[in-house]
Amino acid sequence: MKAPKLSVVMPVYNGEKHLQEAIDSVLEQRFSAFELIIIDDGSEDGSLEIIRKLTDPRVRILSNGKNKGISFTRNRGLHEAKGEFLAWMDCDDLIAPDRFEKQLNFMDTHPHIGICGTWLTRFDEKKSEVSKSPTDHERIKALLLFKPAIWNATAMYRLDWVKKAGLAFDGRLAVAEDYDFYWEACRKFPVANIPQSLYYYRDSDTSIMKSFENAEERSFIIHKLIYEKSLRELEIVPTEDQLRMHRKIGSTHLFQTYPSYKEAFDWLIFLQEKNEIKKVYDSEAFAEVLGSIFFFLSKKSSQIGLPVFYYYLKETKKIYPADLYQSIKLLVRCLIRYRRF
Repeated sequence: MKAPKLSVVMPVYNGEKHLQEAIDSVLEQRFSAFELIIIDDGSEDGSLEIIRKLTDPRVRILSNGKNKGISFTRNRGLHEAKGEFLAWMDCDDLIAPDRFEKQLNFMDTHPHIGICGTWLTRFDEKKSEVSKSPTDHERIKALLLFKPAIWNATAMYRLDWVKKAGLAFDGRLAVAEDYDFYWEACRKFPVANIPQSLYYYRDSDTSIMKSFENAEERSFIIHKLIYEKSLRELEIVPTEDQLRMHRKIGSTHLFQTYPSYKEAFDWLIFLQEKNEIKKVYDSEAFAEVLGSIFFFLSKKSSQIGLPVFYYYLKETKKIYPADLYQSIKLLVRCLIRYRRF
């Protein structure tokens, strides 16, 4: 039997509420020459019953028997996939009908790219918002110093490149396993994002990330592993306080005091100085990413008031020129002391 061009892997754990919608979103794709590997990770709801009713010959059903975690399940998907390319799909999300078609066309016209993601739309019952990430390799690599820069669910791989590079998901990580994976991947081959939203992420309270956002200490311990190896590349041996500040800079947590805001900016300058010596990141790309992180940091400090705005205008030129629209946006936030991110 001829191997499919594309393997689509869908991990499932207690996803019955939106599972059929997610499956239909895959099976109705314009590009149809794929296999859909659904891996049930010990679901305790009706997920397995939904999966077993599927009759489409492109569907392959696997079961872990018991819950073994997302890293184990993703690694099993990497092992089981038979396609030239692999794409991920989460069990409660939706995708644009031309997602696979557009990503495969991109990979065909960019043969030097090993992994391609896309932008995504976060949605719930009330609203939707497009989340954007850098599109080129150097800026993705630089942003990964602080936070994820490829949304795993949107990613498509050249599967043989991933296997030859020995890439796998770290079983120690109950969350952020994808963040770590792409940190490693971008040191093996070029990666990219398509600047178009082709994926619709259901922003529900039952997601893994939501549960860890509400358990910050556990989340910090996991992210700490990634940050430490990032900083080692810059020959930085961080203290516990520095790691916590670095985590706070890259997260959505607000800064409550002016001294802590300034201390975070000093950390960005320190990282820039270290990179000028070690040349881990492309200088222009790193400056642009640091500039966006400084704006991100300033937005999260806007409840402090106008001192943040004045400091941002004065200091941002040390990193990257301020964008007029962003400056006006920050001014408004600081004037009303906006307390939400």
